[in-house]
Amino acid sequence: MRPSLAWIACMMMTVLLGASARAERQPVLKQVDVPHNYYWREMYIPQLTSGPSALAWSPDGAALVYAMQGSLWRQAIGSTTAVQLTAGPGYDYQPDWSPDGRTIIFSRTLDDAIELWTLDVASGKTRALTQNGGVNLEARWSPAGDRIAFVSTFATGRFRLFTAAMQGAFAPVQFSPERRSAIPRYYYSPFDHELSPSWSPDGKQLLYVSNPETGYGTGSLWRRGVAGGDPVLVREEETSWRARPD
Repeated sequence: MRPSLAWIACMMMTVLLGASARAERQPVLKQVDVPHNYYWREMYIPQLTSGPSALAWSPDGAALVYAMQGSLWRQAIGSTTAVQLTAGPGYDYQPDWSPDGRTIIFSRTLDDAIELWTLDVASGKTRALTQNGGVNLEARWSPAGDRIAFVSTFATGRFRLFTAAMQGAFAPVQFSPERRSAIPRYYYSPFDHELSPSWSPDGKQLLYVSNPETGYGTGSLWRRGVAGGDPVLVREEETSWRARPD
């Protein structure tokens, strides 16, 4: 008895589904060299949202800029109206407003990378600031507005802090040297990471999250001079990726 066409089609589908299940899923953002990508991706990388998130104050405190549905929005305090500032391409997130009020820096997810962009508030024009194909996050203006601090994977594949002057050629400088942990870690690379920078009011230090000798959490709160020196422990804990000191 010859098999029916329906039976042949069913068997072919079974084979194809089995091969697909056995195929290894490609990781999201392969340029990040940190194990357990589901963990950092869901806790640290910007997520698709329908409501507002990642807000930042205007310098005069009269308005907020925030991310919503892949765009940046501006809303005055006390107002029920939000004004859309960006409209793609890509997914815009994590804005920070410059101290002079003229520029907003943000992260844009596009073409399997996350780059830093700037928005001219007056004209609405956007410009790519980084083009390194890495993951660039959490850009923060210095109090004087002449520099930024941000997190990037472009140098090592791991999350590290960088600073860069905002005048002249954009040339990021790695904040501190690589350091290997003295204890084993489960979720993270053997090398320490640095997350969530925040400037001191005088612009001379950065407050951030790092994980030297931390087994599971993303680490403790540390501070270190921008010009160099040893890091100083501020608060010891095993916090999560969502800890953002200010």
